[in-house]
Amino acid sequence: MSDQSLREKIILDDSSAIISAGAGSGKTHILVTKILHEIKTNRTHYKIAAITFTKKAANEIMGRLGGKLDGNFIGTNDSFIENEIIKPFIKDVFGIEFPNEYEVVYSREYKFRKFEDGLTNLKNNYRLGTYFNNKENFKFQLALKILGNSKAAKQYIKAKYSRMYIDEYQDCDKDMHQLFMFIHNQLGVKLFLVGDPKQSIYEWRGAKPSLFISLFEGVNDLNKYRLTENFRCCQEIRNYSNIFLKETQDLYEELKEEQERVLGIIGENLSVEFFDTNKEIAVLVRTNKEARDICKLLNEDGYNFVFVPRTPLDELGTQNAGLYIELAKYSKNNRYSIYDFINEIPRAVSGKQVKEIERIINPLKNIGLTEEIIEDIIINLFAILDITIDIKELRAFLTVILTTDYDIAYNGDNFLHRVMTIHSAKGLEFDQVMIFGSNYNVQSGSDLNEHYVAVTRGKEKLVVVIDSHNYFTYLKNLVASLSLSLKKIIKIINL
Repeated sequence: MSDQSLREKIILDDSSAIISAGAGSGKTHILVTKILHEIKTNRTHYKIAAITFTKKAANEIMGRLGGKLDGNFIGTNDSFIENEIIKPFIKDVFGIEFPNEYEVVYSREYKFRKFEDGLTNLKNNYRLGTYFNNKENFKFQLALKILGNSKAAKQYIKAKYSRMYIDEYQDCDKDMHQLFMFIHNQLGVKLFLVGDPKQSIYEWRGAKPSLFISLFEGVNDLNKYRLTENFRCCQEIRNYSNIFLKETQDLYEELKEEQERVLGIIGENLSVEFFDTNKEIAVLVRTNKEARDICKLLNEDGYNFVFVPRTPLDELGTQNAGLYIELAKYSKNNRYSIYDFINEIPRAVSGKQVKEIERIINPLKNIGLTEEIIEDIIINLFAILDITIDIKELRAFLTVILTTDYDIAYNGDNFLHRVMTIHSAKGLEFDQVMIFGSNYNVQSGSDLNEHYVAVTRGKEKLVVVIDSHNYFTYLKNLVASLSLSLKKIIKIINL
């Protein structure tokens, strides 16, 4: 089935479904298209709920829907359970002494180890706190208790919602998952789940991508769909990236003519003469040293490239690395605001907390920062966000903030021509990309995923410097094994 036919089938499927949507596959587009189709064709009183992890994602969906809610819910996980379950029905289950208006707090004084202690804290102090163990989710446990024991709550959810759309399901923790499964299995509300376990970024606070995998691969009433086609790139680049992976080889589309968008350069001279220098160019390599050396050579030839280094934060690969990177952007990039940072926090934050967070992190924009000042900022911020400080992460953050060596990594989008590592480019896209065959051990298969990531950063043109005999031999043998024409895959140029 073609990708377009598959998408049309998803839109028309009235059953519950789970969608594995890879990077660049347009998952937000299909999510919004599906929602719009349901709203347009709905002739009943039922509404839908579109649930995301961040305000930024919710605002994006809202914008694509034209801002029209008409009784439908568009918002974060936390705001859904607070406004639709906890606040309206907590008294029904736990008694009239419990407040239906409260403040969500993450500070240490309101942390607890037992569910009952969290209830007492809520009743006596009007504060909804969190566990010391951030792998458990008190708020969602509370919502499930209420929903499981309140007939009125069950009737409300069951009578109001026909379907729940949940984005980035790979980032759900076990308590979120249990609540959503209760709503589906016990109340009969249909689900439309979208995610990609390869892109889980919130394991630091209990996200379990294995839950998405178990639903996608398990026996249940969810119809399964896998979207693999990348819409970021032109067809020529998609073809080149797809032939290297068995699971995407069937996405190859024959071109009528020899193409000009994927070039293979054979020769020792480093040149960007085949690019349009009025557009973005990203030269992607393996190491910082290689990137620095190439940037120097290009600029000696009269070009204007900047070296975007891979930073100590990029090297971490730990649970909180992403949050530290956002803080570095706040510190180094004047165009990055407090609201940009808040939108990247995977939990609801009140207006009062936004002001408090801004007060805490604002000194990061000042000159004359010291280790002591930065450590105080992190201690106070992480107390509010309920995050445990890791010394290795903190040291990497201090290294980044206390030097100008890595500033370009957080202001890199201000420059048209960049040289950077493959890992630094993950999640980014550029008009034109250059890669080097010697950076990838494709014949053994060990670097095929990284090769795919690097190739698919480019939207309009890809230049492959064929500086490896093994790479070129593998490419020619691969194309022959697929009975394809090399000229339709890549245009070889000898310098």
